[in-house]
Amino acid sequence: MANIGIEVSEIMAGVAMLMPPNDLEKYTKDQAGLVKFLAVGKKLASSNKFVYSQGLKEKALKAFEPSDNDFLTAAVQGISAAKSIRDWVPIRSKESGTAITKPICDKVYLTGDKWPDDVKKYEVDAYGFKSYNSSDIIFQWKNPKGLAFYGVSLKKKPSVKDSDPTLINKAFDSVLTGESPKEIKELGKIKQEVQEARTKYFARVFREAVKAKYIKISKGSLPTNDKQLMGIRVYGEVKNVFKAKEKFALINIKGKGRLDLINPLKQTDPNIFQIKDGKSYREFKKGELRDKRLSMRAFVNGKLASTDSVFNVMVKVMNKYADKFASALLNLVLKTNLYNELDENQFAFALVTAAGSIDKDGNPKNLGVIKAKGLYTVLCGLSALNKGPSKYEMVLDKQKNKDSDGAKVFLTLKKGKINILDLQLKYKGDFLGQPQFAATLTKDFKDILTEQYGKKCKTP
Repeated sequence: MANIGIEVSEIMAGVAMLMPPNDLEKYTKDQAGLVKFLAVGKKLASSNKFVYSQGLKEKALKAFEPSDNDFLTAAVQGISAAKSIRDWVPIRSKESGTAITKPICDKVYLTGDKWPDDVKKYEVDAYGFKSYNSSDIIFQWKNPKGLAFYGVSLKKKPSVKDSDPTLINKAFDSVLTGESPKEIKELGKIKQEVQEARTKYFARVFREAVKAKYIKISKGSLPTNDKQLMGIRVYGEVKNVFKAKEKFALINIKGKGRLDLINPLKQTDPNIFQIKDGKSYREFKKGELRDKRLSMRAFVNGKLASTDSVFNVMVKVMNKYADKFASALLNLVLKTNLYNELDENQFAFALVTAAGSIDKDGNPKNLGVIKAKGLYTVLCGLSALNKGPSKYEMVLDKQKNKDSDGAKVFLTLKKGKINILDLQLKYKGDFLGQPQFAATLTKDFKDILTEQYGKKCKTP
């Protein structure tokens, strides 16, 4: 698919919401129907009913090329999303006092980096995020006495049976973001405690690497202070032999070699940075970085994959402050505080996952309708969980972690017997950088969210 600089399934969901439901059924019968959907959709996407943030319209109109199978797939997923949204909106509007029964919305807003003026007031700058309101698309019905705007965060997958897409992918330290000066100060102390635990861990692992002779100290000696040790950066360059790409923290050294601690930025042993290939040196390949005979990186990853992992250290601190971590994660993933920032009788929010794909001939397949996770429903589910006496906790998933290469760890946020979020923490090359959090809803929690909008959700 040509990269048009915009998520195509969002455009398709938008135009699908401007079409009659019966037409959508016709369009999803075969490949010819999808082609017709794209033709009609392009006209709607060009009309004044479809409103774009600055610079998006020209990009969006490139998405209606029927010869591109990825665009046809996006059309199926957009129709799936529209069906889910149309199930959610009437009941949510009824809860606000004035029910919307018309399936076709009056306007569609594609948000992007700069929200259109008509919906700009709903863009919330809070909790460290310019767009805490993570709506990708907003749908408007003319409803002067009731709820008129419905925002959707849209994800997609090939079929209902496939694994859910991640709801967030954020740096670890960005999760703990407060609003008030007192909260910022409290969360800052927790971040510092996690950082100190990581520093102590990686300093110990590096000393173990030296003891295991991955690294030999040719000049100087290792500092006894962990923070000072982890603050050292090494670099090396020898004309016509090698040149390091960047300055490395000691724990990020890739190879096996001799280390000069008196002149850390003037290393002369290329084996620290690169691997010898014949008479010359080159960068390590991925497989070589997993070989403990060749690479200190493999030794460090092995530690991370063992029961003696930095993630164990971090989880210990996270569980010490489990309620704060849970609250921060749930707010980030599910936008649990959005109605503290917006009037819930003006703006509604839902997480929507579209499901669908095409076969080899371009015909729709696996088109499924997954119930929208409206914020009211999510808050209901969390309220049901909070009725119990049990506390939040982070638990390592032993089975999944068995197969991990160490740079990634699997956890579950749970309360009592109920799993809420499946989490991943992973490093992207730099062990002193912040690992990334990724999260999806668990089956347990989705089962709690089985209210048929307007009825009470289940108490576990």
